[in-house]
Amino acid sequence: MKLNLPDQLKNLRKERNISQEKLAQYLNVSFQAVSKWENGNAYPDISLLPEIARFFGITIDELLQVEKLDEESLYQEYECRAEEEFRNGNYLECLDIWLEAYQQMPNNVQVKEMLMSAYFDTDKTKYQNEILELGMEIYQSDVPMYYKGQAIREIASTYAANGTIEQAKKWAARAVPICHAQEILFTEILDGDELLHNISFCTYWFLNHLFYMAARIDNSKTLTKGLRYRQEAYQIVSQFYELLYRDDDMGFEETRLLYLMHRRIAEIEIERGGSEETVKLHLERAFTLASRSPKISEHLLTHPLLSDWQVQTAPSDRLQIVRLMDDDLNHQRFDVYRHREWFTTMKKTLDSLRNK
Repeated sequence: MKLNLPDQLKNLRKERNISQEKLAQYLNVSFQAVSKWENGNAYPDISLLPEIARFFGITIDELLQVEKLDEESLYQEYECRAEEEFRNGNYLECLDIWLEAYQQMPNNVQVKEMLMSAYFDTDKTKYQNEILELGMEIYQSDVPMYYKGQAIREIASTYAANGTIEQAKKWAARAVPICHAQEILFTEILDGDELLHNISFCTYWFLNHLFYMAARIDNSKTLTKGLRYRQEAYQIVSQFYELLYRDDDMGFEETRLLYLMHRRIAEIEIERGGSEETVKLHLERAFTLASRSPKISEHLLTHPLLSDWQVQTAPSDRLQIVRLMDDDLNHQRFDVYRHREWFTTMKKTLDSLRNK
């Protein structure tokens, strides 16, 4: 049971067989003052707390009986909750969790980083000021380079998303060049399992960023290249995924990204007035990925370049990709194929999976 400060002082003094006079003499106060503290009729000046704690050989937190927060354990609890919401696409709920964590641990750099990212994922325009403020705070503090790098990324991306390109460029220029990245350097230094771990890390994130690079090409408003160029960008990246994630052995997020690429290739083929066979080929590949996505379970990969990379189980909302494809196929762009047997079979199966 917690004691209050008067009882704590009294107990500490008695445990050590120390008189009020001796404590008063050490603190250069009257023994009557000590008596008043212990009776709860007065409290020591805040400037005396370090001296009182030093006298008894304890910390100020112990003197005041402040429970030391196990921040690492608490952070992991928040991370687990937030990750589940994020993987289910509930970005606002994820943001609320990190705001709560920030109230509990306002000086924890991991919490600051995750809150900054949650603001970004929720609405980088609405929360521009919050992202920039947290990012600057992390960048200017004495923290490991990872957090500074994450701050640079979010600040630069936020400026870019809101049209402040010159500021975005200035911040991007502060990032570590890719050839000097920590994990790449470790692949040149380490050996054995540590070597494979860093290679897997690099491969996973390279593949992840390749998708977003292809998407940037596709969404660019100023790129002079035509539809065929944009389609080929997705085709090339999707081939990397197919090559490295053999037999569709990949996590839920990677499955979603590969699904999006095949769907977009089919859409561009329609926009280009291309062949039905190509549209059918990529929609059926997207359908295979959507159908398999609810069954993904946690395990380690064994593929070269991705050895021992951990695949997470599908989120609690296992039908995300199934619903996404079912909704996508309702778009009018696919009306020309709506009565084709291959299309109706695919749609019926998705409806069946969705309604299970």
